[in-house]
Amino acid sequence: MMLRSVSIITHILNDVMEDGPGFLAQHGEGAPIGRAAQPEESAEVVAFLASERASFMVGSVVMADGGMTVMAG
Repeated sequence: MMLRSVSIITHILNDVMEDGPGFLAQHGEGAPIGRAAQPEESAEVVAFLASERASFMVGSVVMADGGMTVMAG
């Protein structure tokens, strides 16, 4: 199985390349959803899991990866 990474558009690469967000956006085009994630999209999942709204969830795996898991098979 080939694992692929999920791109979240941030400035984390700015110290090593000129346009880190642009690179991550381009990398995200390879995801089944066709784009990289915005930081807020991942934060919403984390906020939900940390909230009382998820209080009945036990032992769940939540995939917020733009379809990369489906592509990996």
